[in-house]
Amino acid sequence: MKKILFVFTVSAILVLVFTHPVLIAAGCARGLNLWYTSVLPSLLPFLILSGLLVHTGLFHVLNRAYAPFLKKIFHISESGCYVVLTGFLCGFPMGAKVDADLVKSGHISPEEGRYLLGFCNNVSPAFFLNYLCAMRLGYAAPPWGLFLLFYSLPVLYGVFSRPFFHFPSDHEKKEQAAIHRLNFPMLDTCIMDGFTTVTRLGGYIMLFTIFAQFLSLLPIPGPVQIFLSALLEVSSGIDRICSAEGLSAVWKNAFACACAAFGGLCICAQTQSVLSGSPLSVRDWLKGRLIILLPALLLTFLYSSAAPVLHGCW
Repeated sequence: MKKILFVFTVSAILVLVFTHPVLIAAGCARGLNLWYTSVLPSLLPFLILSGLLVHTGLFHVLNRAYAPFLKKIFHISESGCYVVLTGFLCGFPMGAKVDADLVKSGHISPEEGRYLLGFCNNVSPAFFLNYLCAMRLGYAAPPWGLFLLFYSLPVLYGVFSRPFFHFPSDHEKKEQAAIHRLNFPMLDTCIMDGFTTVTRLGGYIMLFTIFAQFLSLLPIPGPVQIFLSALLEVSSGIDRICSAEGLSAVWKNAFACACAAFGGLCICAQTQSVLSGSPLSVRDWLKGRLIILLPALLLTFLYSSAAPVLHGCW
């Protein structure tokens, strides 16, 4: 049965490729433009720099500024605090990439890696404020209340899911804080690893953008197309949600934030890609996304409904 389904799927894709070359070209162009203008310049420097910090051990020095605070909140190791930092500041899928790198290098245990993966792989604040809020939702000024609400949800998930994971704390395990000298072979490795990762991500973005283009061929209602687009790829989904006619601003806020909180199947595939070679599973990340999704939808709807009243406070 699985073989039949696979053959049917491949055959259907090949038929679409040869019968709708314009849609294929449009999807490729949109995906490559998104990768070249957004993903490549924003992620590649972080990938290379993070690789250098992990290989040299210098992230331990960086940790001294914020690790004491994060350790009290999440009860994690000092090395795990670096995953929290990158997972909240650098965007998909940097949190998962750094998490996998630290697990493979032995800086954190696989169990701690599983715990961190559940909430430390989010859209970046730059994407949320610039693309989502300013460009698509039309906010003239950063909506800090919505921003705090959005990012507090993964923080709360991390706090409340902590008792379900058991791994040694700093009091039970000695941190390996050795510093290694930077050299050109190490730099070359980090650069090539960064390019390999970001190129792979570009392939996934292009593929899922093509899938989103094919939705226009399906004889399904507009709302279903919007839902499927949001399920496939986050930026295309947000664009379709914010461009939908007959949808109030309150619901656009709620659905767009829920789409950003989930990330879509494209981000799921990217996360699985960067976890390759580690004992971590994308299921731990996906479980966290699904748990956060409904509160993100409901709370952003309530916040947006009350925004005119709270305008002076936020």
